[in-house]
Amino acid sequence: MSGPAETSTSSYPPLRPAEVHALPLVRRLPGRNRTKAELLVYRRAEGDLALKSYSDCPWPIRNTLGRLLIRREARAYTAVAGLTGLPRFLGRVGPFALAVEWIDARPLSEFADGDVEPERFDKLERILAELHGRGVALVDLHYRDLLIAADSSVHIVDLAMAYVLGKRPGRVRRRLFDHFRAADRFALARLRARFTGEDPAAAIEAADPRVLTWHRRARRIKWRWDRLRGATRLPPVDDHWRF
Repeated sequence: MSGPAETSTSSYPPLRPAEVHALPLVRRLPGRNRTKAELLVYRRAEGDLALKSYSDCPWPIRNTLGRLLIRREARAYTAVAGLTGLPRFLGRVGPFALAVEWIDARPLSEFADGDVEPERFDKLERILAELHGRGVALVDLHYRDLLIAADSSVHIVDLAMAYVLGKRPGRVRRRLFDHFRAADRFALARLRARFTGEDPAAAIEAADPRVLTWHRRARRIKWRWDRLRGATRLPPVDDHWRF
């Protein structure tokens, strides 16, 4: 995807599906499974467009999870419009898809452990702090959602699980936001330790103990689920910066 957001989402008229699909398709990235959206990259004179779409998912997924996540992600992009380090949001495209500008960059998942300069994570930490300052927590920060471009610029993508605090949050929403914000910081600290080779103990020591407890429980739940579906995974151990 290419370039951070600089204008409000209201600057763009709604995109019609026929209008988008009439553009030349230059790349197609299928979802990792039947519940995941696919990414379609279309060529435009003003910059390539990335369409995130649940349209080809099975009907039950498309009309439940697909609708929900597209609506949720569009709301998050609207809340952070103009923030540097995110793709420019171009609007929803029907009920099951949204469009952003394509950023031509490598996801962090393609880098080897210890192969990323700490300065890249310094920038990511600033972007995350600005997101939190706008009242948006990512909730599920993953190494596939962090991009590093050839010019060393960094970007955060995929706001599908983002939690938007809202303009008049009550006590419960504020507490949830505080928890998700702490979880975001811990997730990024773990990624920093893994991909820069820095000491992971610092990430664990700086983490909110409640977030650390939640993280341990979530890993054990995932391990049990993977065993049920036949995936071969070792039992989780106490190395919180690893995946």
